[in-house]
Amino acid sequence: MRLLTKLLSLVLVLALLGACTCNKAELTVSVSNPTNEDRLVETVRVELGELATASTEMIVVEQKTAKEMPSQLIDEDKDGQFEAIIFQAQLKANETRNYELRKEESTLEASQVRTFGRFVPERTDDFTWENDKVAFRVYGPEAQRMVEQGEPGGTLSGGVDCWLKKVDYSIIDKWYKGNLEEPGYYHIDHGEGLDNYHVGPSLGCGGTGVMVNNELHTSLNYTGYDVIANGPIETKFALQYDAFGAENQTVQQSKTVSINLGNNLTKFTIEVEGTDVLTTGVTLHENQGETNVDSLACWGSYWAPHFGEELGTAIVVDPKYYNGYTKVVSDEKDKSHVLMHLNVIDGKVEYYAGFAWSGSKQVGGKEEWHQYLNQFAKQLQTPLDITVQ
Repeated sequence: MRLLTKLLSLVLVLALLGACTCNKAELTVSVSNPTNEDRLVETVRVELGELATASTEMIVVEQKTAKEMPSQLIDEDKDGQFEAIIFQAQLKANETRNYELRKEESTLEASQVRTFGRFVPERTDDFTWENDKVAFRVYGPEAQRMVEQGEPGGTLSGGVDCWLKKVDYSIIDKWYKGNLEEPGYYHIDHGEGLDNYHVGPSLGCGGTGVMVNNELHTSLNYTGYDVIANGPIETKFALQYDAFGAENQTVQQSKTVSINLGNNLTKFTIEVEGTDVLTTGVTLHENQGETNVDSLACWGSYWAPHFGEELGTAIVVDPKYYNGYTKVVSDEKDKSHVLMHLNVIDGKVEYYAGFAWSGSKQVGGKEEWHQYLNQFAKQLQTPLDITVQ
């Protein structure tokens, strides 16, 4: 009986040791807030290095609570190997949190709250993307061809359109499906928001152009796309464009666009040839609102009445790319803008564009929107400290 008891005890110990080995962290990640202010939700990216794998069995566990965090494996070069994993952290002032990366299958259920983006052939050739806060779209080559050849239904614009959401779940598929069944569906608020933002030939919210003799020359529709990542935390894709410019200046650009969960701004990383300064900005529509620019925090914003509600649009720039701003007010439709000029460094510029709509209840007004922009700019200028062991 004693021998049997000892054997059972040994089996139990071995089982516990096996369980401990199974839960051993492959990497420990320390994330610290170096500022005296609480941080908005931020995405943390961890390169897997030698742990790069084709397996989806990789999770992130917060060390203090032992709870699994939502995460997303990344394979940007599409070689079949996940080279990085991302998750999100929200930290108090000067707080540090530790996380473990473990080789385990996730036990979290899929959430409706996610990022998402896709090519939309059912609406000519839009490319549309969203997160839990905002949604955007741009227009493709077929929409441009239709305009140039006088066919109805096309759109000629390099600007960025804003889709005003009230809900945190994905609406892209639903709104486009509704538009197929009932043309104009997404221009009417069915309880989830709507698209009543006008772009036209303007920059919309974050399109690009160049200044030649104090005149803005904008790019046209995108010519090609490539989806890089589509997941619960981040959606990323690339857009190609034909050369544009004026007189003897020709500018070539290709854009990598990404959007993360929890942000009102989407990121643009642009490879540029043919100019030392690229310009972005937001349209002022009928010039009925208020423009504000903070050249220290490097953001420009327009807050205006919008069909019975209010809408704030903005550009936020990393200081190293910031090269001043221009406010253009014109009697000509779609020519008025707050323009943010960007230094091209090593053939690249980066900036963020986005909006807050009062109908979504995400911000309480203009001052709260400006506070959001200031905090976002501070986080951009003072990133989290991330240490991997």
